Amino acid sequence: MIRTFCTARNACAAARKHRPAVRRKGQTKIHVPGIAAQPPAQSQMTHDWIGPADPSSNLRPIKFRVPSGETAAEERLRQLRDDTQEWNQAFWSNHNQQFNKEKADFIRSWLEKEDCNSVRADGSKRMPPAEDMSEFYRTFLTEHQHSQLQYQREWYKRNLYIIYLSFRVKMSRLVSRGMMRR
Repeated sequence: MIRTFCTARNACAAARKHRPAVRRKGQTKIHVPGIAAQPPAQSQMTHDWIGPADPSSNLRPIKFRVPSGETAAEERLRQLRDDTQEWNQAFWSNHNQQFNKEKADFIRSWLEKEDCNSVRADGSKRMPPAEDMSEFYRTFLTEHQHSQLQYQREWYKRNLYIIYLSFRVKMSRLVSRGMMRR
């Protein structure tokens, strides 16, 4: 089972989705089943915990539980999953930062080329037309195609190895349970 942790704002939003807003005088804490403000310490966790999306990478961090009596294979699997998550987080943070920077530069250069203000008379932001933006997206993806291919190759390698280790851990658990029953 997977539990989620979130910010107080997200917990309040989730609470409104799960039940009507009934507040008693002096009540400040909102409880939503399966959602907590912060995950417990790793040694006390009974489930993996998933957090809110990171603003720079748009990925949801996962806190993996450390089971009691963790074997060497289970520890290796958990550490590989943790390392993969950190690697994935770093790649997408860097990629999104690069994308946002290049997009802002493109919009700035388009505004200068068109010789117009960045804000319309009604206060809304002026943006390039969809055709120009699609050209920017195509160019960006073409320029970063090599890094995306490298990322995909590494992602597949890591995931296949995680699947392999998960299979080995599962089989060792089944074997140990079979031995205990005898």
